[in-house]
Amino acid sequence: MADEPLAQQLLTLRGLLDDVDTRLSRAPVVPAGLEELKRSVDTLRTNMWAILSAGHGASAPVRVERLKLRRALEGLKAVRASLSGGNGTLHPEHVELQIVAREIADQIGKLR
Repeated sequence: MADEPLAQQLLTLRGLLDDVDTRLSRAPVVPAGLEELKRSVDTLRTNMWAILSAGHGASAPVRVERLKLRRALEGLKAVRASLSGGNGTLHPEHVELQIVAREIADQIGKLR
């Protein structure tokens, strides 16, 4: 697949993802590795959308970075909303998110 032209790779990838989607809909249990695949597909989708939205030119990398930041903000706002309207149940990922949020706040503080 690495030697294929990019357009052909995209078609091949689309076919593979469609096939995986069909098989997942019939799977009796969630297969191992699905969470990693979901993250990879979501990252790919976000990056592709950012690149398509940003276009080309000298300012494109800045626009791509800002689009990724906006996507991250949307996700964080959704987490905040679920916490304020939720049932009070915390998951291990909430603690991980808290740690990462503190690290980011520290890094931003150093940049100011």
